[in-house]
Amino acid sequence: MSTPDHKIISLHAGYEHNGDTVDGYIARPIAPGTHPAVVLISGMSGLNPFQREMTRTFARAGFVTLSPDLFDGYSAPDHASALLAKNSLDINSTVERLASGADWLRQLPWVEDNAQIGVIGFCLGGGLALLTLGRTDAFSAGVIYYQSLFPDPAELAGITTKLLCHYGTADKSTPAEEVDRFRTEVDRLNIKNEIHFYQGIGHSFLNPSQESSSNRNDAAELSLERTFKFLHQEVGNPAVDPEPQSEIDQEVETTASL
Repeated sequence: MSTPDHKIISLHAGYEHNGDTVDGYIARPIAPGTHPAVVLISGMSGLNPFQREMTRTFARAGFVTLSPDLFDGYSAPDHASALLAKNSLDINSTVERLASGADWLRQLPWVEDNAQIGVIGFCLGGGLALLTLGRTDAFSAGVIYYQSLFPDPAELAGITTKLLCHYGTADKSTPAEEVDRFRTEVDRLNIKNEIHFYQGIGHSFLNPSQESSSNRNDAAELSLERTFKFLHQEVGNPAVDPEPQSEIDQEVETTASL
């Protein structure tokens, strides 16, 4: 993948929203100075090992990256339970909590006080990203991966940022008919958008445990290259690591709270 490979540090994170603590996970480049920042919204499986690895992936590309825990520590034991948790989520409260995550990032010493923040969402998180973009001004760019939550068109009318969207042509959870309707609406509303389709690819193609197409890895890498380029254009370029990344994994892992 032709993206920077920054040395990073990753930690348990938490921030306040209306008197409650929103738990999460944060990863950032270890290089000194400030960096562009993003909020990464998970799918219905929440803050699982895949979401944590994606958080680190975005940090390696130069972003201070926050993944809020949508389900407050709940980990569904099976697919049916995950679907129930997804469909039981308080959408209004969740959107507010996600927007607060952007405010919290700007308080960190590694992010500019007036930084533009990007938002990326996978599956359920893609729909939540669209809602947050439509209802708030917390974010300056949105990247949508195969959203499984489709906001009412009236919700999309509030989006003023550019969108980058990724879909597989063989996705049964986010079928082409739904994507076509979505694309028609964003075009009608004059929302700037860039939409990419990946031939023969199913749902959740970033996750190797969810999608087994022979060209899944190629689609995942291409989509991430496009995403990093888009975000660097929209929210800022990363600082340069003072030393090149060695072949040995130099990531620092800790469970310490911020």
